[in-house]
Amino acid sequence: MEPNSLLPQFSLRLVKTLSKESGLQALVDLGYEILGNPYTITDYSVKVLASTGETKVTDDPVWNELKKNNHFIFQTYSYYVRNSLFNEIAKNDAPFYWSDPYCKYRRLIGKIRISNRDVAFMAACAHNRDFNESDEELVSLLCDAFSIELQKTKYIDFSQVLMHQSFLYDLLNGKFEDERLIVERLKILGLKFKSKLFVINIDIQNLDKSKSTLPYMRDEIENKLVNAKAIVYNQNVVVLASCENDRHFLEIELKTLKEFINNNNLQAGISRPFLKLADVKEHYLESIEAIKLGNLMNKEQNLYKYEDYVIFDLINNYSDTEKSKKFIHHSLIRLIEHDKENGTDYARSFYTYLCNFKNVKDSATILNIHRNTLFHRMEKIESILNIDLNDGDVLFQLYLSYKILEFLKIALP
Repeated sequence: MEPNSLLPQFSLRLVKTLSKESGLQALVDLGYEILGNPYTITDYSVKVLASTGETKVTDDPVWNELKKNNHFIFQTYSYYVRNSLFNEIAKNDAPFYWSDPYCKYRRLIGKIRISNRDVAFMAACAHNRDFNESDEELVSLLCDAFSIELQKTKYIDFSQVLMHQSFLYDLLNGKFEDERLIVERLKILGLKFKSKLFVINIDIQNLDKSKSTLPYMRDEIENKLVNAKAIVYNQNVVVLASCENDRHFLEIELKTLKEFINNNNLQAGISRPFLKLADVKEHYLESIEAIKLGNLMNKEQNLYKYEDYVIFDLINNYSDTEKSKKFIHHSLIRLIEHDKENGTDYARSFYTYLCNFKNVKDSATILNIHRNTLFHRMEKIESILNIDLNDGDVLFQLYLSYKILEFLKIALP
């Protein structure tokens, strides 16, 4: 009997299988029975969700790699990005044929959609027999069935991913003002975050598009962090990360992500820690400013923390940054002039002293001088400045003055 004549009967069996809560693998097995060729269902992070198990394909390198690893290795994935496989999947609503030097057997590929979004694809392998025209209709029917199954399965990963991404979009767009509404959404989605939150914005403008795609990078980045969710937003990857100890997070947990960013020539900005999800948008803007200011002040780095640039952001937001020179404390100007005239290093010594919270021992170690030498130097500095070094307001003004000089790239003598 021709496959076309079996389609009505097969469609009925598909409906019955879907209605019995038999699961994805039962549908895959049924599809193999009528299609007569093995196939895989793969999501867009190239992870295998299901595959036919009866046929042993041993002489097709791509098939063997998927079966062995349950996903493509990065080299294979990059090859298919360069050769536009994923573009072909995106633009073809109907199943299409694919061949390449690494696939011994021709493929028939159909995409699976949920809520008008491409979430996975089915790739049949012409191992047992050549394809015929009716196979295209059969693959299309199977893709529709897999879409239904994936939508009704309570714990399927990417249906949750779609909902999680929608939630993060709403947070980034500032659509929640009431924290109680956020708590309700978290319960419905089954999402849990730790008490301390960060927004990390990863700028992928230097990403080699011939080797990777944004969805793939999003998944890779999300996997580098515990208790984090990532989305593609404004053509960048944005991460909502959480932890219990923010110092531990910044110093220890970010190490793997830092390595990934460095290895892929990316840049990232990270917000200050915060507690309320309603504040995500505000801290997303901090992560953007961190990259901008980081590039302005410290181009050799790849990951910039906004907390390191708060004062520079304040200076930068002044209507005319050149006019900010008027906020430089007159006493510091006098100290700098003294250094120029006498060849001393008082301005730099005093800044080291301020940055170390007036700790003489630590400051002397950094300056590589004896602590007694620093004591005498500070007496001289205090005399030139003509200020009380115990006046907190004056010390802050002097510290701000140093930061204005740094922002304007005015070097100390």
